[in-house]
Amino acid sequence: MTKCLILGGNGFIGSHLADALHNEGYELVIFDHFKRGSRNLKNISDEITLHTGDFNNKESLTSALIDVDYVFHYISTTTPASAFANPVYDIESNVINSIKLLQYSVEAGVKKFIFPSSGGTIYGEPTCIPINESAPVNPTNPYAISKFSIEKYILYFQKTYGLDYLILRYSNPYGERQSPYGDQGVIPIFLNKIRNNEKPTIYGNGSSIRDYIYIKDAVDATLSLLEIKKTDNIFNVGSGQGISLNQLIDLMSQVCGRPVELEYSQYEQKYISKIVLDISKIQRVVKWNPKVDLLAGLKLTWDWINCEIL
Repeated sequence: MTKCLILGGNGFIGSHLADALHNEGYELVIFDHFKRGSRNLKNISDEITLHTGDFNNKESLTSALIDVDYVFHYISTTTPASAFANPVYDIESNVINSIKLLQYSVEAGVKKFIFPSSGGTIYGEPTCIPINESAPVNPTNPYAISKFSIEKYILYFQKTYGLDYLILRYSNPYGERQSPYGDQGVIPIFLNKIRNNEKPTIYGNGSSIRDYIYIKDAVDATLSLLEIKKTDNIFNVGSGQGISLNQLIDLMSQVCGRPVELEYSQYEQKYISKIVLDISKIQRVVKWNPKVDLLAGLKLTWDWINCEIL
């Protein structure tokens, strides 16, 4: 049985990934700080190993890596906004610690290293959309620069030590378990504000375009690619469809059954104006396609927000 270690496995993407890997019969170890308990893993917690640890602690990591075949590095200590505010911390906590993790993984005999990069930021401002994996990568903010740095170190460890890898450039995953209280994840944040009769804030005029993918589609894509044997294992994972923030608000209004009142704020030129991922590579290699369209995914997320005590 293949043994998988998911770092950040109690988080939004990590917990959905844990559910899916467990259902497929993989042996699981979840590494997390568990400061808010293990609620996201409640359906499988009795059948997996929970390892409470600190990403900055070598002893915690090396202990969790014992006899592990696949490492899923789904810990991130920053968001795009916090990386802007403190890029030094982003480098110290994410980039340097990720390099240490790669080294520990090689020493532990890990067979494969899986990393969720950022298809939503790593390419920078594209000259055309959709954008594919062979397009120039031009990260223009600290968060994206860190993600790309980690990608490059993964490739270095593959070339130098033979560590197999899978890099997934996710667009904008959304869905159940994504926190509606942080500074990342416009869909749960806005839906929760609508539920509480608060006004979501839009920066700029709402014309920015993004590619959103429902969480279970993102995880399904990840598992579809997990066992492939290729030399170029970098894949865009998205819906392949772009939508403006204004259009997204209109869909939210349909789902919530009420008009959405908004507040507008002066736009700060920090984020790219448009990004839509070309997903033809993953479609070609493993015949994968997303199953949940945006309207259906919004309904599922709205139902979860209304049913959960957040």
